[in-house]
Amino acid sequence: MPIPRLSPGDRVRVTVSATVERSGPGCLELSPRTYIEFESEDDLDVEIIVGLFRCGDVVTDGSRTLMRTVIVRDSGTEAYWAAADGSIVRDDEVRPEALRLLLRVA
Repeated sequence: MPIPRLSPGDRVRVTVSATVERSGPGCLELSPRTYIEFESEDDLDVEIIVGLFRCGDVVTDGSRTLMRTVIVRDSGTEAYWAAADGSIVRDDEVRPEALRLLLRVA
C-alpha cells in the first residue's frame, strides 16, 4: 500500500506486524528490515500478539466487530469468527495483525 502524502504535524497511526530482532533503549529492530527509533517509550503503543484468540474474544478488524467461536465435535475442533450480522468469517479471510482485542472473557 503506498504511503499517502504526509505533512509535518499530521497525526498518523502506523501498524507494523513483525518479529522482534532486537530491542534496546530508544531503538526497536523488527524483521523484516524495520527499524524504529524513539526518544521516549511514551511515544509508542506496542501490542504483543500472543498465540491464538480464545473462544468468546471480541475483536475489531477496523470495519466490523467479530466474536471468536469454537465448536468441539467428535470429528475435531472448528474455530471461526462470527460477525454481528450472523455471517461466518474464516481465519483466512482476516489479517491477524489487523485484529484488535476489544473484550476478553476470563
